[in-house]
Amino acid sequence: LGFDAESSVSPRPGLHVDHVAVQTTPFRPTAIEPLLPASIPGQPQLAQLNEQLRAIVGLDGDFELQSDGTPPAQPWGPGPKSVVQIRAAAQSPFQNLYPAGALGIHLPAGSAYNGFGQTLPRTWKTNDATELHVSFDFRSRPTDSERDGSWRYYLGHGPGSSAAIELFFNGQEFFRRDADQRPLVQALQPDTWYQVQLQLDLIARTYSGTLSSATLSTPFTGAFAAHWDGTLDYTFIDSYGHLPGAKPALDADNFVIRTNSLPTLSQLALAQESGPNRRQQARELREKIQQRQEQLASARRDLEQMLAEGPVELAYGVVEGTPRNARFQFRGEPEKLGDEIPRGFLKALGGGPLPPGTLGSGRLELAEWLTHPEHPLTARVIVNRIWQQHFGTGLVKTPNDFGTRGQRPTHPELLDHLASRFVASGWSVKAMHRLILLSATYQQSSVPAVTNGVPREYSFFPRRRLSAEEIRDSILSVSGQLDASPGKSHPFPSPVTWGYSQHGPFSAVYDHNHRSVYLMTQRLKRHPFLALFDGADPNMSTAERRTSTVPTQSLYFLNDPFVHEKANRLAARLVGLDLPERNQVDQVYWQTLSRPASPEESADAAAFLEAYRQALSRTTPEATPFAPLAALTRVIFGDNEFLHVD
Repeated sequence: LGFDAESSVSPRPGLHVDHVAVQTTPFRPTAIEPLLPASIPGQPQLAQLNEQLRAIVGLDGDFELQSDGTPPAQPWGPGPKSVVQIRAAAQSPFQNLYPAGALGIHLPAGSAYNGFGQTLPRTWKTNDATELHVSFDFRSRPTDSERDGSWRYYLGHGPGSSAAIELFFNGQEFFRRDADQRPLVQALQPDTWYQVQLQLDLIARTYSGTLSSATLSTPFTGAFAAHWDGTLDYTFIDSYGHLPGAKPALDADNFVIRTNSLPTLSQLALAQESGPNRRQQARELREKIQQRQEQLASARRDLEQMLAEGPVELAYGVVEGTPRNARFQFRGEPEKLGDEIPRGFLKALGGGPLPPGTLGSGRLELAEWLTHPEHPLTARVIVNRIWQQHFGTGLVKTPNDFGTRGQRPTHPELLDHLASRFVASGWSVKAMHRLILLSATYQQSSVPAVTNGVPREYSFFPRRRLSAEEIRDSILSVSGQLDASPGKSHPFPSPVTWGYSQHGPFSAVYDHNHRSVYLMTQRLKRHPFLALFDGADPNMSTAERRTSTVPTQSLYFLNDPFVHEKANRLAARLVGLDLPERNQVDQVYWQTLSRPASPEESADAAAFLEAYRQALSRTTPEATPFAPLAALTRVIFGDNEFLHVD
């Protein structure tokens, strides 16, 4: 189950339901409870391990596990063209927040842009927490020529788009941002480490803080930036300060953002009793986290294999919900409800309410009503559709409308005779096919009988173009590539990795050599071949296939890789028989049109093959020996005689 925060059609959340199954065997996911083991006996959870690691190394991104003299690794990232490095000389001396470490981060002096930042491990909003506590250590190392330009500390939404807190500092002074003002907090001493601690009130959008060194502490307060949008998910330090000029070199360390309060520098003595080396603790935790992640990855792979393969094949189905009567909606408005209407069948067709005690959806009762002996309309519709598929037109020429707006049957007695035979055979579609195909009417020639200059209906077999599926199956059969075995499941993505949505729906084309009835058809996007040759619209009932003639259909037989491949298969097989060229042409005609080539067609084919060979010798001398015959095959594939039933 999944929920959308918003729905485009109602104020209620959108609901997605997936993996609803009905089967006679026990459901596969009997191991659904230990799917991805959130806890393994005797081992802490992954979230707990990560929390322990953050408690030791904080937001400084495992500086203690990185290498001296290298750019910062994830989760930190240097800004564009920034020269930022992890350095031992940049380690803060303060230990009130974390045990003693060995590495910090260094930004060089200069006027060029420099910076580094990270996406926070979680996002805070105004309604998530009343208070947040923030801290970091820094040291400016100015020279006479590089001291006036200021660095910027940023905390807000995104990398610079919506600041909540901004602080500025250079080699001489420290500034705070108070709404749109940047007043001075305190003068700075060069080469001196300072610690900034902030307490944020997310609701009031104000903050209070202290700027402390080993010898003094200065309090300050301020208001969030006016354009802050209420989200905290990013922090960085960069050279876009409020004062222009070259910036002094900067060292930084010990970044913290959390909801519980922070120890001050005056609590330094307590912090020094922290025990094992910070670097060693972090390394051990990282090893445990890596081991835990490998266990989870293995469990996830096992789960995906179990769901995708399992002891039985995966089948999809639905179960019925709770049936209930609908209420009348005035003018179709769901908020303007009228009387409750009991479930039943259309009164205009002689229907009535469902029998008392009907607990299901009513589908079974609908099927029984549709096939009731006193309800002949269903049988008439079905046999009319079968007749239409064989003759190109139905006895009723409006197959989806047998009502007053539809056309009357051309032969009502024949329609009723076929419907009666259909019901008497036990509603056997196969028996109805046999009855029609063995009839004298179906076996008429395609030459119409004419009365008073007008062809008599059903006195001849009407010429028709093959349907899209028949065209594809014919090409496959002629090439010898048709796979007559029943088609099986398509290689759909694993059900445990699906992420389809309304705006990112499933879309795929699975090509194969099985009959076209096994082509994967999706409602939102038709198969490209079926769409080109007037295949059925999968979004609605298609009573009749409209036949179009457009240039892209002819171009398909000349250019499409499917046609090229199948024509090459047939041509290669015939060339491999080592027959004279005339016999090869005859074989192509026998295979595609079930007849030999006429003398005129043989002469035209010989001229075509010679011209094609000469053109290939000039443009593609490395072409295969069967390429000319394959080109002739593609031409015949696009011929009306191949594409029509005559």
